[in-house]
Amino acid sequence: MEPGDTLEGKGLLLKHGRIVAEVDYHLTIPRRTHFFINPTGKLHFDYEDYLGGFILLDPPAADRLELAEYTLELASKARKTIVVERRYKKISHRGKPKVSFWVKIAAQNR
Repeated sequence: MEPGDTLEGKGLLLKHGRIVAEVDYHLTIPRRTHFFINPTGKLHFDYEDYLGGFILLDPPAADRLELAEYTLELASKARKTIVVERRYKKISHRGKPKVSFWVKIAAQNR
């Protein structure tokens, strides 16, 4: 993946291998400008380490979700360890009520 790339789709949020919720996700890597303004100090790095974005959950599942580390299983069946950092807001996504949460890739992936 390169700066500015996004991952979007439907996936599963897992905790200890068990399904917590079905989610819609939108993750992106910041654009190159971000890395010039905020240098990492590394000569070479994996841009995927900087993935961040949102997951969307149905309201009942959102009410039970803790701010913690989870595994996000992408539509491609690839898995990413993420940290759910904060509840964001209630929205309507494709005509259905959802609650969005801000997430970032977990430090252990770095």
